[in-house]
Amino acid sequence: MGAVDQRWWRHVLAGPDGTLQSSDAVASKEQYSALPRPGDPRVVVDLDCSQAMTDAIERMVSSRTSNAAARRAASGVSLLAGRRKADWSVTSNAELGTLRQHLSAVLDRDVRLSVSVGPPRPNRKPVVRCYAGDEMVAVAKLGPDDHTHQMVQNEAYWLDHLMDHPLDGVVTPGLLHSGSFGSSALLVMEPLDLVDDLGVTVANMPMSTLEEFVSSRVDATSRVRETAWFGDLATRLGENQHGELRSLVDAIEQDPFVDALEVSAWHGDWSPWNTGRTTDGRLAIWDWERTTLGVPTGFDLLHLHYQYGSGLDGATLDLASFGIPTAHHRSLHGLYLLELCARHAEAQALDTPRHDAVLQRLTMVLS
Repeated sequence: MGAVDQRWWRHVLAGPDGTLQSSDAVASKEQYSALPRPGDPRVVVDLDCSQAMTDAIERMVSSRTSNAAARRAASGVSLLAGRRKADWSVTSNAELGTLRQHLSAVLDRDVRLSVSVGPPRPNRKPVVRCYAGDEMVAVAKLGPDDHTHQMVQNEAYWLDHLMDHPLDGVVTPGLLHSGSFGSSALLVMEPLDLVDDLGVTVANMPMSTLEEFVSSRVDATSRVRETAWFGDLATRLGENQHGELRSLVDAIEQDPFVDALEVSAWHGDWSPWNTGRTTDGRLAIWDWERTTLGVPTGFDLLHLHYQYGSGLDGATLDLASFGIPTAHHRSLHGLYLLELCARHAEAQALDTPRHDAVLQRLTMVLS
């Protein structure tokens, strides 16, 4: 997975019938700055919204410095950025309109956009912050391909569910709209009123909330092999990868403890980056796009360990503290690592150092 090109951005910003050109090519009411550079942008910001520019630059630098320093740097850089010419102009004469026009109609107010895309990873998709003046009034997600399309639709389902069945003391984004923009799935949410969006530390993850979410969704009548998740695993791995992993898949399928694993649910990306506090002190959890019923209990613990702890470096994890017997750990680790392999296959991210590390760890676990 490399840089997304200008054609991809045209599809996102202008829609299937719109145009995206250099700012010198056409006059437009929608002009965007592509940061850090037009050749490989991570964020595209409407130049008519200085607050969107400030917020975007603050997010870009906040991982390398303190919040206060990030705000000062963002304020200064955004002033300079506001004086530069736009990189791109976006137009559309079609009924669908541009993304900005479409979201303005959905929200029934004129909005300006800041659109970001993360580094290469399995769930990379456009995240759109919508501003009315200096206020961020909504956050949207687009699913422009088959993989992310399903993820965006899945998150819309779970946000709607959590609005009716909230977790005790937990705030989740309110669902404003679920639909489409051209061929892309579109989800529009209320913004969370966060102290900041940098998340929490691994040590401060709310494990009691995770236990509440999982325990209330235990399916005592199902076995892992009978779940839709397990049935889809081979297809998601892909024929070639499944063949290469055949001996490891066989090792799991022949493990007598697989049928003893408890079946419940998982958030799908239980991580410090998706957890925070609102300004009134409540716990907030977001990014429910991978939430799935009918998976082995403990996947979220392993995800936290492998993705955000030191799991791929061989550190141990006390799964027994979550009520998972020691005899089940090997099967659970193996199934979770196969899930990561499936995600990498879906995202066309198999030829990466991260995937190689997962394969090495999978071989160690099942040897």
